[in-house]
Amino acid sequence: MELIEYVINVAVFVQDLAFSLLKVMYIIICDAIGNMFRKKRRDLKGETMLITGGGRGIGRLLGIKAAECGAKVVLWDIDEKTVRQTADEIKQIGGDASWYVCDITSEDDVNRTAKKVQAEIGDVSILVNNAGVMQNVPFLQLSSEKIVQTFKVNALAHFWTIRAFLPRMEEKNQGHIVAISSCAGLMGHVNQSDYSASKWAVVGMMESLSEEMRLKKSNIKFTTICPLTVNTGMNENPVTRFQFLLPILSPEKATSNILTAIKNEEFLVTIPRRIKFFLSLVRLLPHVMLSEIMDFSEYCRVPNTASNTNGNVVEDTSDSSRIL
Repeated sequence: MELIEYVINVAVFVQDLAFSLLKVMYIIICDAIGNMFRKKRRDLKGETMLITGGGRGIGRLLGIKAAECGAKVVLWDIDEKTVRQTADEIKQIGGDASWYVCDITSEDDVNRTAKKVQAEIGDVSILVNNAGVMQNVPFLQLSSEKIVQTFKVNALAHFWTIRAFLPRMEEKNQGHIVAISSCAGLMGHVNQSDYSASKWAVVGMMESLSEEMRLKKSNIKFTTICPLTVNTGMNENPVTRFQFLLPILSPEKATSNILTAIKNEEFLVTIPRRIKFFLSLVRLLPHVMLSEIMDFSEYCRVPNTASNTNGNVVEDTSDSSRIL
């Protein structure tokens, strides 16, 4: 009797495994075909897009470009002057923009501001967690305060904003949550111990949350974007020997790719896209291979000066301008 049960269990396992492998092959084929014939699937017209760190850098450019596509843009930033200026700039080109001063490191402030947005603007359909900071200094030069600040802005703030807007998205069974992470969240980078750790946290959180929503059969979409260095000034020495392989991105190019990823509702996107294959490949090789490649490329190896790291509390993904 036990033998019969064992044989049955093995047969069921083999059947389930074969079915699962067929599903995996089907998904891979469909994804490959989709990539070859990919079209922008989402029209942003009429969408309400909230962007943290919307006062400058990528946040500013993304707000402008989204407004040009017909989205109603809601800008959050800790700096009233810059976020107001960005909103005014969007209005001058005929776009719809609102601005709010919010300290995203404070859960209470996030909740208060989210309630104001709900009352004054309505439901947020696309949440873009873009704000970030970067120190770009060696590990032992990081003060405890700077380490805490990095995690508050780059990681914990994502929890606070998502917790504020996700319940309403779940009620409507629709919405889109976007996180601007970094290639430093897929590969540890020199002088980026706090930054890389915070960006890895974002990648893990977004993947975990998307799985929760999948098991709930939710229609909410998740997109994590991991750019290489964007030349917005947060990294004082954005240099590379090989622009094709490991480029320094312009803010305009990075923003264009981010907007495309949002429209396509992609899950994990690197900028440039080809770097995703490179990062996957080097993970299969001995770690010293990656170290050799990074040494040879001389990619953003020089730390920021003390004067810059003392004053770079910037909420925008100019953050993407460090290594991302």
